[in-house]
Amino acid sequence: MKSICNYFLRTTTLLTFLVVSFSYAQEIENSADVFLEDYSDNFQEAFFEGLKQKGIENYDRAVNSFLTCQKLEPKNAAVANELAKAYIQGKQYSLAQEQAELALKVNPDNMWYLQSLYTSLKKQYKNLSHLKQIVPYDNEKLKENLAHILYLERNYNEAKNVLTEVKDSPFKTDLSTKVQAAIDQRGASSSSFTFTSTTTTSNTTKNTTAKQTTNSNSNSAFNYKSRLKFTLKQKNFVFLETTAKEALEAYPSQPYFYYALGAAYNGRKKHRAAIDTLKTGLDYVLDDIRLADDFYREIAAAYTAMGNPAKANMYLIKVKFKK
Repeated sequence: MKSICNYFLRTTTLLTFLVVSFSYAQEIENSADVFLEDYSDNFQEAFFEGLKQKGIENYDRAVNSFLTCQKLEPKNAAVANELAKAYIQGKQYSLAQEQAELALKVNPDNMWYLQSLYTSLKKQYKNLSHLKQIVPYDNEKLKENLAHILYLERNYNEAKNVLTEVKDSPFKTDLSTKVQAAIDQRGASSSSFTFTSTTTTSNTTKNTTAKQTTNSNSNSAFNYKSRLKFTLKQKNFVFLETTAKEALEAYPSQPYFYYALGAAYNGRKKHRAAIDTLKTGLDYVLDDIRLADDFYREIAAAYTAMGNPAKANMYLIKVKFKK
């Protein structure tokens, strides 16, 4: 058997790499639909090595491995996207932009390639007008993907503007409703602060003071997080699941809410749902190392419960701080 297949079996890692249909939201082990024979041994070895190095945050080595893949498969969009993500993590944003553009040129319908391009531009303080100049903006699917990304990034007004250029469809109706609800909620939150004047009189002076009163909002992100932390400590997983889902409806890019929902699923023995939710939430974890550690532990717990210690260990070794 080929050496890469031996490695593949030893690590029990299932590669979700299907040419240009590579999904940013999934980890490599989520699918068995693999056609390793489509690629050379050298390509496979380099690609696996790139994924491994990226997973342990050796981004320079990851880049070198993916560049090797790119020499072997110059027009492979999935490789270009992996390079873009590695460059982003290594803070080489202009190089990330180049690779994301290459991936998107091959497959302009792919949302995750567009996400990589959007992120690389944002890191360079370039706005939406820059992106529109780069991408094939007449592509209807690309415009839908862009609106969706802007919604996930909580750029609701920009998402709304892009949606005006999208053709009518169930997707447009659904996302427009969510965007408008988010805009309305943001407006309500910003108007919840009022100022009142209180005049105090003493025997010698009069002072006018301003007092800020805040309208308590039980559904603010802060209050959701507080409730979820308390519920998690109580191990009330049914209520935790309900509250976390509600929180994510209101705040779809808050990583802690994904963590809470994943913990709830684990507590209710819905381990596959826990893994899917937690891996999605990891995309929103930026510099919070301890929260990332919690994600890794929870994913490992799900794999352990499913009888897959090899995959559990893949995540446990990523933990930076021991409890």
